[in-house]
Amino acid sequence: IGGGYAGMAAAAELAAGGVPVTVFETSRTLGGRARRVEVRGFPLDNGQHILVGAYTELQRLIRLVGASPEALLERKPLQLHFPGRMQLAAPRLPAPLHLAAALLTARGLPLGARLGAIRFMRRMKQDGFRLDRDTSFTELMRRHGQHEAAIRYLWQPLCVSALNTPPQEASAQVFLNVLRDSLAAAREASDLLLPRTDFSALFPEPAERFVLDRGGEVLRGAAIRSVA
Repeated sequence: IGGGYAGMAAAAELAAGGVPVTVFETSRTLGGRARRVEVRGFPLDNGQHILVGAYTELQRLIRLVGASPEALLERKPLQLHFPGRMQLAAPRLPAPLHLAAALLTARGLPLGARLGAIRFMRRMKQDGFRLDRDTSFTELMRRHGQHEAAIRYLWQPLCVSALNTPPQEASAQVFLNVLRDSLAAAREASDLLLPRTDFSALFPEPAERFVLDRGGEVLRGAAIRSVA
């Protein structure tokens, strides 16, 4: 049930295993919270989404359904750019030097904000990027005294892009999982993967063709109200 990324991933794995799966999707467009929308005839995405090198499972799934992540995704070193306000770029150095250098040389962030961000990452790494009890992203930032500029131009864009959830509602633990697997991992894990197509065409629609070719069904516009 559901033709978003998780639903189509499950369907593709089942189809690969020889199961003639049926997918029910209430929308006419596949992708869920990361899908294509048409605005005056132009295909756009329904939110701000950033893919990073750490998304190894998504890259594997794209290959599984017969598409090419190398062709569909343009890989670039980590960059965050707010014109006239903040600019951060990670050099091609081994981890974690690439992140430290990116933070120390970021333009538009006060020195206190940059040093505070580095201390935050070091503390989270010492704690294994684990919380005793989950809280919100907003509360996590408050607890660790993150500078307003660092929150606005660094942490919050990463949170919203990766979790697609308002900061006051986003899980701090899930956000830390993202930091662990991207900024705190190998340098390639923090690379930006920029889609050359819309988010429906990136994986859900190739997955639909993969399911159909193996005897399954994908029913769009089919809402499920209850499961008996």
